[in-house]
Amino acid sequence: MISPKSLVAVTLALASGALAASSPCPFNYPSALNNTESSNGLIFTIASNNPATNNRAVQLRANPFLEGGFFGGIDASSPVLLGNFKDSGFYSQARNTVNQLYDLGPTGYLNQRDETNGTSRFSFAFANATQWPGQVEQEWTLTGASSTGTYGLYHNEPLGTVNGFLLCEADIDLDNGAWYQLFYQTYSQIPHEFPNCESVGVRTSVAANINNGVCDIGGWTA
Repeated sequence: MISPKSLVAVTLALASGALAASSPCPFNYPSALNNTESSNGLIFTIASNNPATNNRAVQLRANPFLEGGFFGGIDASSPVLLGNFKDSGFYSQARNTVNQLYDLGPTGYLNQRDETNGTSRFSFAFANATQWPGQVEQEWTLTGASSTGTYGLYHNEPLGTVNGFLLCEADIDLDNGAWYQLFYQTYSQIPHEFPNCESVGVRTSVAANINNGVCDIGGWTA
């Protein structure tokens, strides 16, 4: 059982003046990104106090309640989430038969699951935007760059709203065994402690690339 009181302080050091030691490109990683051009697809891992889930890759688990949709989570067999960002939209990706990366179709969004004592909990999910939620949700940001290009994943929220990820023992779709479901929570003061959940970070590493002689990892578009 996950301790509901277990909190993770995910330290992603700001490195606006530090070069990535392994980077072939002479520039600093920007403190925030909402556009990326990873030719390998970004992999997202959990930062947790639970040894069973720490450093596990986030997976796309089929959503039995929405055809063609997925939940973000951790289980025994679902494919690992690959993604890139375009204008703050979160695009899931896959590889074709010749190993080329392409947009899978579903994009990332938050769907409110419940609200208790001022704390809202949202499923972290993917679907074809024309099917749900109607348009690509352009609220995703990678922030807190480290000198090695590691960023935390965040959803933009109004000023004064505290927000972050929760990883919970799933209470739905249990026919094939237990799994962990990834949620996003928001609150303004004291968070509600959802049972069998812990606060986690979701992080990814953005590698520098050289395209046509130009260094490029994407960037921020206002």
